[in-house]
Amino acid sequence: MRITSEVTDSNGSSSMASVCGATLALLDAGVPIVAPVAGVSVGLALMMEDDGISSSEHTDVPPSYELLLDITGTEDHYGLMDFKIAGTTVGVTALQLDVKRPIPLAILPQALELARSGRQAMLSEMDSQCKETVLEGLKPRLVLKDCAPRVEIVRFDPQRKRDLVGPGGAVLRQLEDRYDVEVDLTQEGQCLVFGSNKDMVAKAKSVVADLVADVEEGEVYEGTIIEIKDFGAIVELLRNKEGLLHVSEMGPISTAQGNLGAVQKHVRVGDKIKVLCTSIDPVQGSIKLSVKALHQHQNPSQ
Repeated sequence: MRITSEVTDSNGSSSMASVCGATLALLDAGVPIVAPVAGVSVGLALMMEDDGISSSEHTDVPPSYELLLDITGTEDHYGLMDFKIAGTTVGVTALQLDVKRPIPLAILPQALELARSGRQAMLSEMDSQCKETVLEGLKPRLVLKDCAPRVEIVRFDPQRKRDLVGPGGAVLRQLEDRYDVEVDLTQEGQCLVFGSNKDMVAKAKSVVADLVADVEEGEVYEGTIIEIKDFGAIVELLRNKEGLLHVSEMGPISTAQGNLGAVQKHVRVGDKIKVLCTSIDPVQGSIKLSVKALHQHQNPSQ
């Protein structure tokens, strides 16, 4: 996940301000982060003109110095250190140390402790500013915000990748254009669907799932009548998956052979219909469907 921060004015550690802003943005978007993070910078200033702190012979803390919390641009420019520290209430998540000359290591634990107290204060202030919002307690939204970008994952048999790509990539391009999404496929059988509109991403995910799914015997499907024959109807179950609903399997029709008029009494092209997959030919892959068997399956006593 990448977060972009635009800083319009800089006075000291704008990167640490970006840490705080990024936390609030993630919480507002509904991203389930483990804990809120704040950042603060610690500077170092000598209180005397002696630059003994730069001497490799000095291993002890110099007698006259001051650690500065949340330094300004001027303090950063004239100071000897910019120690950026980000973390939660319980620990450090990231840090970066910039120095203009060597400094004793003994200063760093003091800087970390000062940053810890400053971080606690900043997290407390962030919490108080969110009291009247959905972020009370610095907890993320329970669901992703409507404007938050989405990514959905569909896992599939790698051998079915060609069904998603299509001839010359036609299926993939049509999917991306129709739903305004980006689709990324891996060799391991993972499809990532990216988009800014949650409804479109959900629809695209459903299409992908249909394209890579297999019809299974004994399962119930809701299909669409796409063609009427004199012996039955052709039903589209999933994307590019079609099955035959024979007239004798449509219900209480007087003749098992059927005719076009008898079929049209029960179904029309475009009708949605629930069917049970009764068999799949292992060689040809033809699919047989039944409404009658579905009713018996749902009401075994009848």
